[in-house]
Amino acid sequence: AIAIRAQAGLAVAARDPRAAQDALGVIEVESARALGELRAMVRVLRQDEAAEFAPHHGLADIAALAGTRAGGTHVTVIVPKLDDSIPAPVSAAVFRLAQEAVTNALRHARHVTLVDVSVQADDHSVRLRVTNDGDVPATPAPGFGVIGMMERAAMLGGTLRAGPEPDGGWAVDAILPRTGWAS
Repeated sequence: AIAIRAQAGLAVAARDPRAAQDALGVIEVESARALGELRAMVRVLRQDEAAEFAPHHGLADIAALAGTRAGGTHVTVIVPKLDDSIPAPVSAAVFRLAQEAVTNALRHARHVTLVDVSVQADDHSVRLRVTNDGDVPATPAPGFGVIGMMERAAMLGGTLRAGPEPDGGWAVDAILPRTGWAS
């Protein structure tokens, strides 16, 4: 919005100074709002303030995603009993990734009847797989939710793939290092 208003202001400045002033007013408001949002994000990312924004959900909470939703879609969850050695940031990320994948399946997949969530862990990594049996668009394109999921996995040194399955449906596969933060 800021760039568009700046271009408009430049285009009309010579013949309509009042319109240019209006554009500058909008730029001032929008840039102040954007700066405020940026400052809020920086506060969240600062190490000394991280405790205030610490995640409250983790692997143990994934089981709560199971159940039958309105419309009859059934969500199954398989999470083995895991020890407490998985760091809280990894545990929270796996929960958030599972939650977002289930939400995306319920919101975007057509004719979905089943969503399966499974978590596995070994000495080196935690793996999340979320699949659904819904119809996939002819040209699926990842939205901001999937991009955010990829970024969340990458922040911890992990990977995430989301896309159609060869036999139909959609899958989200994430692998996060058990050690936590990427170095």
